Amino acid sequence: MPIYEYACKACDRAFEELVLRRSDEADVRCPACKSTRVEKRISRPASTRSGGEGGGAGSRSSPGCGPVG
Repeated sequence: MPIYEYACKACDRAFEELVLRRSDEADVRCPACKSTRVEKRISRPASTRSGGEGGGAGSRSSPGCGPVG
């Protein structure tokens, strides 16, 4: 389920919205001022590393994962 980032042209607020179908985009409203004058923003991809400690997806020294199995 895609979550898109939007910017309100009326109050300048940035917000995220879950949009299930492309046809639902016409119904997106700013949560602050309820305006429909919103613009989809281009999102930065999420980082796969945390804290810049290196290690990638196969690292055994990753503190974020517990034992499996």
